Amino acid sequence: MIKIISTTTNRIYEIEVRNAGENYMRCPECSADRKRGNQKKKCFSWNDNEKKGKCHNCEASFFLAPEKKEKKYFVPEWKNITKLTDKAVKWFTGRMISQATLNEMRIYSDSEFMPQLEKNVEVMCFPYFNENKLVNIKFRGPEKSFKFVKDAELILYNIDSIKATNEAIIVEGEMDALSFITCGIKNVVSVPNGAQKNLEYLDDYIELFDGIEKIYLATDNDTPGLALRSELIRRFGVEKCLLINFKDCKDANEYLIKYGGLALQDSIKDAVEIPVSGIVNLNMEYDSTLALFMNGMERGMGINDNLFDNIITWETGRLAVITGIPSHGKSEVVDFILTKLNVIHKLKVAYFSPENYPVSYHLSKLISKFIGKEFKRDFMTKDEFDAAYDYITDNFFFIFPEDDMTFETILEKAKYLVKKRGIKVLVIDPYNKIEHLRQRNETETEYISRFLDKLTMFARQYDVLVILVAHPRKMGKENGRHEVPSLYDINGSANFYNKCDFGISVYRMFNENETHIHIQKVKFKHLGDGGTIQCRYNYRNGRYEPLDSDVNSWDNSNYLEVKQKDYFETIKDNSFDEPPY
Repeated sequence: MIKIISTTTNRIYEIEVRNAGENYMRCPECSADRKRGNQKKKCFSWNDNEKKGKCHNCEASFFLAPEKKEKKYFVPEWKNITKLTDKAVKWFTGRMISQATLNEMRIYSDSEFMPQLEKNVEVMCFPYFNENKLVNIKFRGPEKSFKFVKDAELILYNIDSIKATNEAIIVEGEMDALSFITCGIKNVVSVPNGAQKNLEYLDDYIELFDGIEKIYLATDNDTPGLALRSELIRRFGVEKCLLINFKDCKDANEYLIKYGGLALQDSIKDAVEIPVSGIVNLNMEYDSTLALFMNGMERGMGINDNLFDNIITWETGRLAVITGIPSHGKSEVVDFILTKLNVIHKLKVAYFSPENYPVSYHLSKLISKFIGKEFKRDFMTKDEFDAAYDYITDNFFFIFPEDDMTFETILEKAKYLVKKRGIKVLVIDPYNKIEHLRQRNETETEYISRFLDKLTMFARQYDVLVILVAHPRKMGKENGRHEVPSLYDINGSANFYNKCDFGISVYRMFNENETHIHIQKVKFKHLGDGGTIQCRYNYRNGRYEPLDSDVNSWDNSNYLEVKQKDYFETIKDNSFDEPPY
């Protein structure tokens, strides 16, 4: 038995293959729906040499279904070392961490090669357990050098402590977790890699928090800590999160040292709820406003392409509306920008894109953009295909509720993907494929205004960049060419322009292989000034190149190629303020 996939419905079926060449059998896709008497006809042929098949009734094509590779993690060996060196004990004592806590958490000293220092040094070891089984170790050496065990699973530190509780505390580093544990508060976990944007370690354990009624967020009082706090709120939901305030201290450990254990215990009692809706509590805005005052308005996220970045940069929590004449490349431009934002900024993406159905067709375009090669066996290797497929599986998600394509259902699926997979981008492509439910006596203009308001609120509430693709009216011609559409030309309402943060029109001149991307609106100046991006379509991989570029200079690089480190994975961590050695 082998598994095959239909390019029409993207469904996977099992068939039995008996011959190396042609195999004739009933079609797994259409035979059950055929009239009685025709159901047993062998209308489907599978060529096992070529690994492809075709139904001569419904005309569906089939290929081998790609195998979903399970994540396999390296499991480090537990050395059962329980001792800390005198230097390490002295350092922990200076941070007010008790010996009993160190023993309880099985922290020990060892010697380890640290890549930042390029030599073996004495390190402190923080073992990570799940179900009381060792899954990873964080090594901390001199000069704030850190690393995890290579290829081991990344999880929350002390994760077992919250599996039987209805309340949990989340901190930014192991030292902060140890501070609470020293004060007798056990139900505390730490993020493993400090205030990083990438929270993939939550994906497989997000359901663990479903039964937890209160989640106390105790991240650092700095810009990265505030960003981490916002992301955790986005993933868990504002209704169950409370904020711990460390006053004039950076984190829990500094608070413990300055104010003592009783004060750290009381910080939980003093935690404040986050207003879900209604009047804004300005006390909750102080930290983020201060960070803005100290650091200024930062430029948005770029795609490392001056052609684009000089005109427009991106920010989550915004609504982008993109229009263009059909077949002029709106979806291609969206895919190109999002592959770059994903690789550079780790933004996960969800698509509602019926016009790119079946999903396998859309996947073929994404794979080509990531690998930089034409999507054919003669140009792309099977290993490159598998690497891209696995990467896309972890970073791109597709919404297609066949029985209910209403706007409300699409947003419900997107909310689930925010929580479960941490998506930061939602693409709706196109507007006219949604099942719109206008209220009685509601005009089209009124409905579109309400629809865009909901999209904007979703973007803000879940800190998601929402990209809406909408077709324009039928455009007239001038000198044999169609006019360039603006957002005001989108059918239904001028609100498509008025209510968006980014407004873009894509126009392609096919004979010259020129694409003009007109940035017609950038609402906030720190994100860009607008203008026209003139570029060429790279037919090899679906990317966009400068207009004056030569085909030999086009970017056909593999976005997924990353230098592999030997034996370890290094990390950036700010959970220790002083070197212990």
